[in-house]
Amino acid sequence: NHFPRRFAKAFWEHLAAPALGVSPAAGLSELSREHLRQLARLVKHWEIPIAGTEGYPKAEVTCGGIATHELSEDTMAAHRVPGLYFVGEAVDVTGWLGGYNFQWAWASGYAAGSSVRASTRGTR
Repeated sequence: NHFPRRFAKAFWEHLAAPALGVSPAAGLSELSREHLRQLARLVKHWEIPIAGTEGYPKAEVTCGGIATHELSEDTMAAHRVPGLYFVGEAVDVTGWLGGYNFQWAWASGYAAGSSVRASTRGTR
């Protein structure tokens, strides 16, 4: 449930299944352990190339993202996946234009970073 269905379907049919050399009609239960390992590596190391931007004049906050009820309001940690944090515009928070999105990015990043730092103290 971490990927929207349409994205997961397109990712599987157009990228993962061809990369694994299996039929896009195959289900996960039909894959071998090695295919599952390859799929995990593919998802983990998948990169999206940036083709460009519309520039600063068009830059503004967007709608959508990770639902706030899925995150700790104090640490920005995901409730369902320990050690996973979301900040800034990756989170479904909207507001007025005029720098508020920058403040949200900095504040949420600080909350997450502080939490990670506190959880890793003494682990080195």
